[in-house]
Amino acid sequence: MDSSVVFNIVTTAIAVVAVVTSVVFSARQARIAKHANHISVMIDLLAEFRSADFHRQHDYVTMRLGAEHDPQAGVRGLPDEAKTAFYGVVYYYQSFANLAVFGLLDETLLATVLRTRIVSVWEAVRPFVERERELRGEGGGGTYLSIFEELAGRAAQLPPEHVRDRMTEIRRRRTRGLT
Repeated sequence: MDSSVVFNIVTTAIAVVAVVTSVVFSARQARIAKHANHISVMIDLLAEFRSADFHRQHDYVTMRLGAEHDPQAGVRGLPDEAKTAFYGVVYYYQSFANLAVFGLLDETLLATVLRTRIVSVWEAVRPFVERERELRGEGGGGTYLSIFEELAGRAAQLPPEHVRDRMTEIRRRRTRGLT
C-alpha cells in the first residue's frame, strides 16, 4: 500500500472521529442546557412554595374548602377568602402544568416532586371546577383548568414509591458515572 493511501485512510479516520465526537458532545450539551432550563423554572416557581401564606391557602383548599362550601355555585360562587385561596393554589399548579405542556418543564420531574400535593389539590377542587365548567356552558369536556386536571391524573397514576425509585435510579447512574 502506498503512503498516499495510508495518509488518506488516516485522515478520513481522524475526520470521522472528530465528527462523532462533535455529535456526542453536542447532544450532551443540548441535554445539559435543557436540564438547566428546567432547574431555573423549578426554582422560580418553588420560591412561592416556601411561603407560609401559600401553605395556609393550600391547607385551606385541601382540608376546608369542600367542607365549608357547596360546589353548586362553582368557583365564581365562592366567598372572597375561599376564592383567593383557590386561585392562589390552583393557578400555582396550573402554571407548572402549562410549562410542562409547552415543553419548558419536564412533566415527569414535576409530577415526581409535587405528586401528592397536586393530586390532593385536584381532589379537593374537582367538584368546584366541574360545576364551574357547567356554569360556563363547557359541559363534561370543558377546558377550564383541564391542563391541571390532566397533570393531576398523570401524577395520580405514578405509584407512591415512584419518588423513592427515581432517586435510587439516579444514585445508581451516578455511581456508574452515567449522569
